[in-house]
Formats: sequence, C-alpha cells, structure tokens
Amino acid sequence: MSNSTASLERTRPKARLLSFPDHKDLISCGIDPDALPYLVPKLGHRVILIRDIRLFAANIIKQSMLSIGGDAAVHRSVITGKVEYSDCIIIGDLRHYKNLIEKLENQPNMSEIADIIKEQMNIERTHLKLRLCSNTFEWETRPVIMGIVNVTPDSFSDGGVYADPEMAIAHAHELISQGAGIIDVGGESTRPGAAPIDEKSEIERVLPVIKGVVLNSNVPVSIDTRNAAVAKAAIGSGASIINDVSSMTHDPEMIFLAKRTGAGIVLMHMRGMPADMQNNTCYTDVVSEIYDYLENRIKVCLEAGIDPLSIIVDPGIGFGKDLEGNLSLIKHIKEFSSLGLPVMLGHSRKSFIGKVLDSEVHNREEGTDAVTSWAAMQQVDIVRVHSVNRAKKTIEMINSILKSR
Repeated sequence: MSNSTASLERTRPKARLLSFPDHKDLISCGIDPDALPYLVPKLGHRVILIRDIRLFAANIIKQSMLSIGGDAAVHRSVITGKVEYSDCIIIGDLRHYKNLIEKLENQPNMSEIADIIKEQMNIERTHLKLRLCSNTFEWETRPVIMGIVNVTPDSFSDGGVYADPEMAIAHAHELISQGAGIIDVGGESTRPGAAPIDEKSEIERVLPVIKGVVLNSNVPVSIDTRNAAVAKAAIGSGASIINDVSSMTHDPEMIFLAKRTGAGIVLMHMRGMPADMQNNTCYTDVVSEIYDYLENRIKVCLEAGIDPLSIIVDPGIGFGKDLEGNLSLIKHIKEFSSLGLPVMLGHSRKSFIGKVLDSEVHNREEGTDAVTSWAAMQQVDIVRVHSVNRAKKTIEMINSILKSR
C-alpha cells in the first residue's frame, strides 16, 4: 500500500477490507512508528483501509473511533495539517463500526464516507448470481467450480489430452456430472512462455467442443480467449462468459462485444504477455497494485455500459508473479471481495504449488486441494480447476465445517 496520493484520482475515496493487516500497512499509512506497539495488537479486529481521504475526514474518523472505544491510524502529519490527504486504517469490531456509521451520518460532508464503510461491511455474499447473455444464473453453494477443458496441444497440465473434440466434449460432461457449475473451454495456451496462435486455428479448436457441451447441458460455458473474433464465434455457438486473461486490453473490440452480447466477463490481471510475463514479477505491494488494476478495469467496463452482474475478477495467479507474489495474493484473496464483484481463483496444478511441494505438474493435486480449501474459507466465489471431483469433495468438507456450530 503506497502512501503517495498524487497519482490517485481524487473523487470518491477507495476502500477495502484488509484480511491480514500488519505493521507494514500501518507504516504505509504514514503513522508515527512509535505508535506501532500500541496499534499492532489491535489489528486482530476487523480492519478497513480507506485511501486518499481529506484531512478533515481523517481527523473526524480518528476522533470518532477513539470516542467509541475503537481506533484509527492516519498519517502522522494529519494532526498538524501538513498533509491534505491521508490513508486511514479503521480498527474495530462490528459494534464500533455501527456506532461510527451513525456518528458520520450526522456529521456534515461525511455521509459518503459512511456509505463507503457500510459497503465494506456488507460485501459477504451467501450465493453467486450472474447475468450471462440476458440469462440469470444463481448458485446457492460457493465456491462454484469452473471445470477446465483445454483443447490445446501445449497447455502446461493436459496439453493434447483433449485435442479430439469428442473426447473434450465427453470430458466436459464428466466434469459437469462431478459438480462443475461452469465449463471453461480454451484453445490457446497461456502458460508462461507460450506463443500466440492465429484466430482461425483457435476457433477451429473450440467451436465443436462448445457446441457439443451446450447441446446436452444448461451449465454456462466460458470461452478462455483474448481475441474478440474467437469470443464472438464462441458466443454464437452457445458460450456465455468471456474469460480474458488480458482483462480486455489485448483486443480493443472485446469490450464492445461484451457490451453488445451481454456475455459475462472475467477480468484477470496479467503483466505483459504469456510469452514474456515471467520476465517482470517485481511489485512494491502485489496485493494493492493488482487490486488497483482490477478496480480500474471494472471502472472501464462500467463506463462502457457493461452490467456489473456480468463481471468477475481474477487476480491472475501465475501470470506475471513469482512464488511470493502468488502466495501473498492467495493469502489476501478475500480483500478482492471489497471490489464488490465475484472473485475467481485459478490455481489448479500451477507451478507455485510445484515449487512449494517440489512436485511435477501431475503430482500437484494435494497442493491444489489445499488452496481450494483456503479459497472456500476465504469466501471466494469461483475456483477454476482441472479435477472437479476433488474440488467438490474439498469444498463440501470445508463448508460443512464452516456451517457447524
């Protein structure tokens, strides 16, 4: 989290619920380091970060929280008036937040901040609802499982196994029978170092499979592509979600296609292209930087007229991140719920698991299950996996524990 506010658009302050706040968040906020021993022990409470708020608002929040038994961390120069804007870390339990909201609603020019805090207090969803090509789909159990069907010869996990359309269709129906709520069909490998293919070849790979899947199933089908021509052909064949690893930056026509068709879209973070994305994996704060990127892409989509009920966000595990970056994103995955949209996690069999467990790609199922468990515990909305049967059992077990008294 950067304390620099010069580059931020100073309109509505931005907020997110911090899942594992620590002393680094407080330091980034600009507090006096001498206050760390006092504030760090309080971080076990519910913690909300509000970025780039005006001086008077920071002072009001700080004093209000202190008056009701909570606390707030602001820039150390707020008290002297030497900064115009400050990040603010609010620390308290549900009772403190309820009282704070009431106080702020009665203060001049603070109703917007009160609304922002209320939004962050109400981000937890009990089910998943998406609007896909004018149809509304609802799933009562989360995470929903997105089953992977790669029809490529060079995917990192199952390249070539389902290159035959009939085998791919049969595999998709098997995943549905095991509990997949969405099927994701991809015809171009986006593994690290992968070279792009031409659109014609990509279309030839995916269309027969999509047609075969939708013929005998009502489960939504996602097309994993960066190319608008491929997505258009796929939607014409029955797909209703565009899973774009470039977050619709690779092909400028993609956003217009999504708006015109009403297809669901997955906005994923990727730095660079698949061929070179692992050449630059350095971030100052990987969670904040990717959060800000996705927040900006959401804004672009909403301004283009795309229905928010059609948007899913994905931090892009393995796409331009090193081991530590991937693990940090997974640890803090719940923070992305503060974007107000469904969160997808694609972790299945990826190399970060291999590095942690020293295992080759086909021996990463236990590591995948562990991350799926974590995703369920952190209320992720969708998990994208190869082994649906294992994910289904893992999620059922975790959810049973979470529902127990």
